[in-house]
Amino acid sequence: MLNFIRIAKIVALLAFVLPWVAVSCQGVDLATASGVELIQGTMTTNPQASEQMAGRFGGMGDLSVTDSGAQDTPDLGMNYFALATALVIVVGLALTFIGAAKTAARNAVVTSLLGAALAFGAVWQFKESVKAESARENPQASATDNPFGDMDGMGQDIIGSLLQERIGYWIVLGALLAAAGAGGWMLAGAGSAAARPTDTPAG
Repeated sequence: MLNFIRIAKIVALLAFVLPWVAVSCQGVDLATASGVELIQGTMTTNPQASEQMAGRFGGMGDLSVTDSGAQDTPDLGMNYFALATALVIVVGLALTFIGAAKTAARNAVVTSLLGAALAFGAVWQFKESVKAESARENPQASATDNPFGDMDGMGQDIIGSLLQERIGYWIVLGALLAAAGAGGWMLAGAGSAAARPTDTPAG
């Protein structure tokens, strides 16, 4: 079971190279951020966004979505929740190799649940950062000045609907919750074994 926990934590770490979040409109991702990019506060724009958006509207007009690359996206600042998530996963993985099986299982449960909570916080911080960045935009600026399209003047609820989770985030959550469940299973098994009365020889 410990090997399962270790594999789950490694999967969670590998998921940092996958997209965690996206700015999406009409089913088209205008920009995405992997877990690594989330830590750095950067995003990568979709160079095909204009064409994909136009295709959804029958090829009508220029939808004014920039496609010049990640350098045009705003600097959202370091995401400390995402950084802490990665560190907790690494520490949790290391702790599975230390101490007895029961201790390793307990450490797995604690670090996995903490990591899942921090991952949730990382996405929350991303959404709040994008909303704050959008609020600072000049309302008179053209849509081409905004790498996410014309988000100025939109309500915060509308902007929030454009900010969506992606596969990397869900893999991290799933892997960490699976690791926590496996650790809990180990602890339950250890507790049952300790409570079971020892067999007495027949005599």
